[in-house]
Amino acid sequence: MTDLTPPPAAPYAIDQPQGHLRPSPDHEWLLASGNGGFAMGTASGLNRRKYHSLLNASLNPPVERLSCLTSLDEQIRIAPAPAPAPAPAPTLTASLFAHRLNSLSIHPSDSLFPTRFEKTPTTATWTYSLAPHVSLRKELKLLWRRNACAVRYTLLAPPDSRATLVLTPRVSLRDFHALLPTNTADRYTIEQQPEGFRVLSPDSKGRALVMRCPGAAVRRAPTLLSGVLLDFESERHQEDTDALFSPGSITIELIADPADPRRASAVFTAAHEPDAPDPAAFDTPDPRAAHLARVRADFQQSHPDRAALAPLVDAADDFLVPRSVAGQQLMTVLAGFPWFADWGRDTMISLVGLMIVTRRFDDAKGCLATFARYTTQGMIPNLFDDYGGPPQYNTVDASLWFLHACRQYVDASGDRHTFDSILRPACLEIIDRYQRGTRFNIRMDPADALITAGDHTTQLTWMDAKRNGVVFTPRHGKAVEINALWHHGLVSVAQLIQHDDPAHAAQLTGLARRVERSFRAAFWLPAENRLADCIQPDAVITHLRPNQIFAASLEHSPLTTDERRAVVDSVRNRLLTPMGLRTLDPADPAYCPRFEGDMMQRDRAYHNGTVWPWLIGPYCEAALRADHFSDAAKAHVRRTIEPLLASLTTGCLGQVAEVYDAEEPRRPQGCVAQAWSVAELLRAAVLAL
Repeated sequence: MTDLTPPPAAPYAIDQPQGHLRPSPDHEWLLASGNGGFAMGTASGLNRRKYHSLLNASLNPPVERLSCLTSLDEQIRIAPAPAPAPAPAPTLTASLFAHRLNSLSIHPSDSLFPTRFEKTPTTATWTYSLAPHVSLRKELKLLWRRNACAVRYTLLAPPDSRATLVLTPRVSLRDFHALLPTNTADRYTIEQQPEGFRVLSPDSKGRALVMRCPGAAVRRAPTLLSGVLLDFESERHQEDTDALFSPGSITIELIADPADPRRASAVFTAAHEPDAPDPAAFDTPDPRAAHLARVRADFQQSHPDRAALAPLVDAADDFLVPRSVAGQQLMTVLAGFPWFADWGRDTMISLVGLMIVTRRFDDAKGCLATFARYTTQGMIPNLFDDYGGPPQYNTVDASLWFLHACRQYVDASGDRHTFDSILRPACLEIIDRYQRGTRFNIRMDPADALITAGDHTTQLTWMDAKRNGVVFTPRHGKAVEINALWHHGLVSVAQLIQHDDPAHAAQLTGLARRVERSFRAAFWLPAENRLADCIQPDAVITHLRPNQIFAASLEHSPLTTDERRAVVDSVRNRLLTPMGLRTLDPADPAYCPRFEGDMMQRDRAYHNGTVWPWLIGPYCEAALRADHFSDAAKAHVRRTIEPLLASLTTGCLGQVAEVYDAEEPRRPQGCVAQAWSVAELLRAAVLAL
């Protein structure tokens, strides 16, 4: 990887030594707890989303998420070390927190913002410069796979300096999607406890947040801060006003003492019951750090150059969480933070980069095996119900991506036993039912062996935006990537069963040859030297979209090498940007250059121009295959992905966004951290080694 700048590694730092970090523009950060919960905020400490919180718990892992501890409002009073006569140094007081109000003012008006912010995979750290040689360090950590957090404060000052730190915890205990603009202080039940509080939610569900700070003085004083504005929600035309409750104050005394450094630190902990606070969280080995070290070591063992990609491996781990399905544990994929849950399509697309490339074969096996068990009518679930109901089946592509993931798993792990005993029946059922027909009119057209699906009311492919009955990218009929996946799946499964069922393998291979001929006849546009996007009953949809790239990227392509090259050239010339692929040709009348406005406007732009980083993976693989993985092709891929690697230091630090605006300035939009964005960037980087 001599000509690839390695992705930036943690700690990701925002430094302002000559001043203080301001709330706009701002960087965001994310810490994942490994069970679906997370913490999230900004480098300046100012909350700007309803999802910004020091603790978002997952009550039914990895879903049913609850915003528990919105913030800690800190006020500090520092008495410097005694100085020689004639005059003692003055006492310093400062407010180390900020909230933006509906008046657009910052509360309190004397807020002191941090001078430095750092983020690692396991901690977020703010440093406040308070006076010459005097600062306060604040560190946040989530407890691994628990609904608990810990915050440590450390006074960095000359010996015998003293500080009084008063914490006002802002407790929400609300669904993380829903603000409480009309909240009132008397809705919560407060139990004052030694060194902390226990606060019960007002929704009568018995939800409680327990807070402790050893050695602190506790004062019960319920208050409410109303009219708090979350301006990132305003931009999304969402409810943007909250009212923040506090049960009282927690007062800590800190003393800078070289003989006993513990006197300079204090740890505040919070947990959603039945989890418990852990004041020793910073003094005991971190299981998440040890876990990441093992994952990085496994990833790097097969190629020394992989060490440079460790930051992407860390980012990938944020999305992998356990889920219990009918009493069985599987590793699933959260599609994106802060608001997405786990979906079948996203899991199958992301699985190769997140689990197989990183050599997490046990996780991949458990995930694939669970989806195999829930395959019905030739379809894998796109969504497991969060409350124990039946799974939902509503995509045409998730099952075809499952075939691809199974083949990738066997090739990488050599685990034929799992394939033959568990995965194979599901793969064959998918192929059989796609031939005969299944839900949503998904079926093979007997006239040409191509897969058709849906009608004008459905949105079954990944371009699935629909709002108020409007399907913004209607792609019913024969979609180009669906049929590329169909051909690839037939060949892949035929090769997997060839060793013990050559007759069936030959049948699938023969069908694949028929699909190949039909595919080229139906989709190839000779005048434009590229592929159509969709064949509908009454029209050929020729919009230039990125979906054609899959016909060039998949190992078993229905295209010739020259046709692969032509598709790559078409996508490179019209759709490639530094941050991924546009979803529509800029010359198209339906092109939307920016992802902004209300939800109707955003959904319209979602797949009509908006750039998706995850598409860089198939583009890079297609470029490599079209040039037979030459050194020149690998160099092109490495240059292509460098802007996305550099994006780890912008937006949400250490992560890759869901989408970007199609034109400059290409702002990160949508989810601040997206699983398939990270997965496909990592996969592309490894392919180019």
